[in-house]
Amino acid sequence: MSFNNQYFDTVDGSSNRSSSLSKWENLTIKDRFLFAKVMGQKENCLPLLQRLFPELQITDIRYVEAEKTVEGSIDSKAVRLDVYVRDSDQRAFTLEMQVYDKGNLPMRSRYYGSMMDENLLSTGQDYDEIMPAYVIFICPFDLFGKGLHRYTFMNFCKEDFSIPLGDGSAKIFLNTKGTADDVSKEVLAFLNYVNGIAAPDDEYVSLLDQAVKRARKNAVWRREFMNYEMEMRYERKMARKEGLAEGRAEGRAEGRAEGRAEGRAEGRAEGEQLKLIQIVAKKVLKGKSLSVIASELEETEDSIKPIYDSLVSTPGAGPEEILDHLQKELC
Repeated sequence: MSFNNQYFDTVDGSSNRSSSLSKWENLTIKDRFLFAKVMGQKENCLPLLQRLFPELQITDIRYVEAEKTVEGSIDSKAVRLDVYVRDSDQRAFTLEMQVYDKGNLPMRSRYYGSMMDENLLSTGQDYDEIMPAYVIFICPFDLFGKGLHRYTFMNFCKEDFSIPLGDGSAKIFLNTKGTADDVSKEVLAFLNYVNGIAAPDDEYVSLLDQAVKRARKNAVWRREFMNYEMEMRYERKMARKEGLAEGRAEGRAEGRAEGRAEGRAEGRAEGEQLKLIQIVAKKVLKGKSLSVIASELEETEDSIKPIYDSLVSTPGAGPEEILDHLQKELC
C-alpha cells in the first residue's frame, strides 16, 4: 500500500505528518531504516567490517542487495536483511540493527543463517562450495547479561572444544552496553556512537556521523520513511476502528436483548477490550515485548500491561478467557 501527498494532508492530518517529519529529523544510526540506508554505502560498511574482522583482511565488498528479502521454500518464512554483502574472498555478511530485545534473537540468528545458506548455495553446487556466512546483530542491550561487548558463536564439538565443526558459520551479537575490556578501541568507538556517545578523535565514526546527517537531508529517503510511518499509523487506526465497530455491534445486540442502556455500554466496552486483547495476543505470539507492543499501538505500557501479563502467564487462553480473568481481578 502506498500513499501520496493527498493522503498526508487529508487522512491523518498535518499534525501526524509533522510528527513523522520531526521523528525523521532526529533519527540516529540505531533506527533500522536509517542504518540500512547508511550502511548501504560501501564507504560506510566496508570500514565497519574491517574493524569487526581484522583477521579476515577484508579488502572489498559488493552488495547482494540492501534490505534484501531472502525467500526460502514456499511454506517458509521470508526474512528481510538490513545489509547483505559479500567480500572479495567469497564470504557473506549480514548486518542487522536490533533495538529491542524481543526474546527470540538467538532463534532468529539461527533462521537468518539457514536462509542465507539456502540463498548462497545454488542448485547443482556441491556443499563444500557454500561460502562462510556471518550473521551480525548490533544491540543496545546485553542479550546474555555477561557484560561483553561482543558475543561470537561458532560450532564446536561439545565433548572436545578443540574440535571445530568447520561449517563456516558464525553468529555475532554486539552489545553497546558492554563493560568488559574485550574489543578494540576502534570497535568500541563505533559501539559508543551507536549508544549516542560521540568519538571526535575517531575518523571513521566522524565520517559515519556525517553520513547520517546527509541521509536525513535525502528527500527520497525521507519520503520513504514518512510513507512507512503513515502506513503503520493507518494500520493501527484501522485496527482500532474495527475493534470499536465490533464493540458497538455487540453492545447494541446486548442492549436490545436486555433492554438497558447499561447493556449497550458494557457490550461496547467488552467488544473493544476483546479486540484489543486479540491484537496484543498476535503481537505476543510474534515475540514482541511489552514496550514494543505499547509503542506500535500508541498506548501506554501501563494500559497494555494487564493484558500482556495475562497472555504471558496463561499461554493458549482465548480472548474471552483473558477478558474474564481481567474482569475477575477488578472485582
